[in-house]
Parts: sequence; C-alpha cells; structure tokens
Amino acid sequence: MTRRSISLLLPAALVAAFAVTGAASSRFGIRDSVLVARDSAAGRFDASRAPSLQQKGRYKKQGDNCVWDAEDGGPNQCTPQIKGRFKRGANDSCTWDANDAGRDQCRPPKGRWKKGGDNSCAWDANDDGADQCNPRQAK
Repeated sequence: MTRRSISLLLPAALVAAFAVTGAASSRFGIRDSVLVARDSAAGRFDASRAPSLQQKGRYKKQGDNCVWDAEDGGPNQCTPQIKGRFKRGANDSCTWDANDAGRDQCRPPKGRWKKGGDNSCAWDANDDGADQCNPRQAK
C-alpha cells in the first residue's frame, strides 16, 4: 500500500472513530469536519452547548514557580505542588479554593504553609511563622 492510499483512507477512519466513540451523537454532530453542538428540538447550532475545544489559560513555569496564566493557551508547562488559590470573600474573609486557578487575592492573617513528612505542602491555619514550603513550586 502506498503512502497516497493511506492518506486517502485516514480522513474516513477518523470520521468512523468519532462515530464509534459517540462524538457524533444526537447532541453533537460532525459538520464541515468540526464538532458542533445542536439543539435537538430545532436542529440548530447552540453555542452554549458546544464543547470547549481549547481552554484558555495554562500553568507556566516562572523560575522555580508554576503559575497560572489566564491569557495564554496550549499545554501546561508544569504542575504546581498544590492547585488552588486564596480568594477574598464576604466581610473580607480569605479562604482557600482548591478548584480555582490564578493569583491569590488575599492571604489569611494567621497560618503558614508547612512541609509534611512525605514532602507534601499543606496550609496550617493554626500555626505561625515563616512558610516551610512553596505551594507554587513545580512538582
């Protein structure tokens, strides 16, 4: 089989793979080689139901730190020791949100990052002193 024959079969194989994996279900369809979301009742495109093909933002290495850059795209360059950030809440409260990315909005008045016996890094709200580890350091 020649290279040209293989290159002619590849697009058909990709379409078949999408159909087998469910990518071409009633909610999503293939149109002009792009995955689109459809409103099943009206058969119209619905952008709110479209899958995010490229998430904006990624973790980037800056010196020894691994920080979130919301304005960049592509694969992560690193993984931080701990994902999350401190966020300012009501009444000037400051709490850790493990499901959010970005720069800390605040830091609690009491507490510090402590190194565990297994080289983990965890926040201890009941301790004082200098941080023993850096949660932004790359793994």
